[in-house]
Amino acid sequence: MRDISAKAPQLKSKKMVLPRAFSSYNSWLEGGWFGLKSRNFSATPLQFSCSFADVFSRVTLILPGILSLCVIAIGVSLDIPAQAESTDPDRDLPLTDLTYIGSHNSYKKPIEGKLLRWITRFDPKTGESLDYEHPSIPRQLDLGLRLFELDLFFDPAGGRYQSPLGARWPFSDQGLTSQERLSLKAPGFKVFHVQDIDFRSHCLSLRTCLQHYLSFSNKNPGHVPIVISFNLKTQVIDLPGFTDPLPFDHSAFLALEAEILSILPRHAIFTPKALQGPHPSLAEAVETDGWPSLASLRDHFILVLDESEDKLIPYSELKRQGQAGIFFKTPDLGHADAAVLIFNDPVARADDIQKALSLGYLVRTRADANTLEARQNDTQRRDAAFKSGAQLISTDYYLPNPVMSEDYRVQFGDGQYLRHPKDL
Repeated sequence: MRDISAKAPQLKSKKMVLPRAFSSYNSWLEGGWFGLKSRNFSATPLQFSCSFADVFSRVTLILPGILSLCVIAIGVSLDIPAQAESTDPDRDLPLTDLTYIGSHNSYKKPIEGKLLRWITRFDPKTGESLDYEHPSIPRQLDLGLRLFELDLFFDPAGGRYQSPLGARWPFSDQGLTSQERLSLKAPGFKVFHVQDIDFRSHCLSLRTCLQHYLSFSNKNPGHVPIVISFNLKTQVIDLPGFTDPLPFDHSAFLALEAEILSILPRHAIFTPKALQGPHPSLAEAVETDGWPSLASLRDHFILVLDESEDKLIPYSELKRQGQAGIFFKTPDLGHADAAVLIFNDPVARADDIQKALSLGYLVRTRADANTLEARQNDTQRRDAAFKSGAQLISTDYYLPNPVMSEDYRVQFGDGQYLRHPKDL
């Protein structure tokens, strides 16, 4: 295995992993759970069970030291200690030459057993889709992950989600801790999966999540860029007692940028403006100059809004007015703001992925979805994701779930989550 930290043997390096999870949850179900419908602020109702289509199955997490099966490719440690760019062996390597494996819904704790059994009794597919978990964000960072996904709920006054249905009778014996209730009561963006049902999170407040990333960054100078994608939760579940999320309007986007900048230093965020430079559009900058070098992006954060252009109209307006601009969007190929593209199905969208890569874009795809691949130990989609060349590969199984399959996992060799082109 090639380890570029060998260029500075007197300094200790740390492993790095950049997950690529940019999955979007804009569709919510109709006729799934309880046969009732949901509605969306910006879309027509879809199947309610599908709102969990991109959700992990329950993951029983084990130590990386036993992850020795199913070697897919040669991995590499790319975090290096802080040093002058002139001594960085990858000073000329563009970010788009790396391949990341990353987590999805990175914050998620398991749903409580009694509540999960109750849901599964009414809708087995929904129950299966909710049955997954992750270790804490600090633990994922220690494993080497560098790409994450957070689901956001707008809660400017605080307390909107402090009493979820799933923490009340008959589930009150499995309710929230006092600290969790305090987190939910405080003003600010909340981080969890589904209101009232799947509300357990390693960091219920966005500030807490960001503090984990900042702490790691400060303690590990020279790390590769940490990529964080955000899904903006606005789906309304049209069932009695469920809390209606607030829409993401202009005030929500202004508050979101302000909250992020209250934790992450502005200079540590690589912005679309920095990528665009003198070019008239992001797309032209990417297709002309490409993404910057790994060396120039060390110690930075790349923030991505994984949502449709319709949902991001208020943000786009704020950006044009110069009032916002720390996020990359994920529009279609051909859009002026394109820089990060999402093609979730590496089999059906193989040609689209190849076209986007040939033009210099950063592309995200998925190695698995809906827990199906893990349950069946089916590697076809995973192998297609690796073969596609997409730089960001999202998976629910960067660690295997022994309950489903001891064998299915998405890793490079030696349990690594970042692949370097010189190792191929």
